[in-house]
Amino acid sequence: MDREIIEKLMRISDEEREILNGQKNIRKDDYTLSDSFIINSKKMLNADKQMDFRLHTRFIDFPDHGHDYMEFMYVYAGTITHVIEGKKIVLESGDILFLNRHIRHGVLRAEREDLGINFMVADAFLQYIFHNVQDNPVMSGFLTRNFDRAGEGEYLHFRIKDNFPIRNLMDNLIYALAKHTADDYVILTQLVSLLFSYLSYYKEALANNITLSSPDAVLKQNVSSYIERHYPSARLRELADALGYTPEYLSRRISSLFGSTFQELVVKERLRVAERLILTTRLSVDEIIRTVGYENQSYFHRLFREKFGDSPFRYRQKHHETQERDG
Repeated sequence: MDREIIEKLMRISDEEREILNGQKNIRKDDYTLSDSFIINSKKMLNADKQMDFRLHTRFIDFPDHGHDYMEFMYVYAGTITHVIEGKKIVLESGDILFLNRHIRHGVLRAEREDLGINFMVADAFLQYIFHNVQDNPVMSGFLTRNFDRAGEGEYLHFRIKDNFPIRNLMDNLIYALAKHTADDYVILTQLVSLLFSYLSYYKEALANNITLSSPDAVLKQNVSSYIERHYPSARLRELADALGYTPEYLSRRISSLFGSTFQELVVKERLRVAERLILTTRLSVDEIIRTVGYENQSYFHRLFREKFGDSPFRYRQKHHETQERDG
């Protein structure tokens, strides 16, 4: 590796100097635009770059966080310890850890000699090179799940300390990013594509491949499960208390994840159950209205007509007429 680049990497950054001078916490505003500490690509990648790298911040525990982009860390020297769902993942010199955009993790305090290099990769860059790795069973699946908006957290841990071809590739990748020339995009796409191919070819380098439920996936499951069980009397505050959130925060998260409000999800589930009961039981419409949690019958009738285009009685009648005709 170019000595000038290594010396630059090892230099104490302004952020690290503040930490050594007594700063107790990571300044989250430098990394994120969200309350839930999702590191934002707009903060980390300049507008003219699709990929970049930075030395992991040392001398402090880096708190639990996520990313809105794929990241991978290469440990050039020393050790770096990540914490994922309470499990410690110790990276030694020559290790690479890929983290997809759905995973959260923290990093324990690193010292001066511990050089963990974070590579930040924009989705547009990954999509551009995706065709180069479609036949790559390890990386193509990882990238596919990374692009999936409803995907789950996943990480890949490679040990390449004794693998000269891959270590040489990593040196070249660092050099290309550090020098930042006009040919960056072409060179980087070739280097990253080759890196992914080598990691797949040298299968023994893969030390661990773990898929975890992402926070978003877990929250969606919890919300959906609660509404399915409690739709007649579902209350946002009750769910928020059970999950340990404020109602205001949970309301925003639900709107972001589902594209609908909590109340809209409840109404949708009530109408789904009501339709099933109308078509499969002999319960009266009044009984069904009470069963799914409504007291105001005219309100239910209006919602049902907006959803299905008919009154509940006429909807049932048409269904039975169709069955008799087809049967």
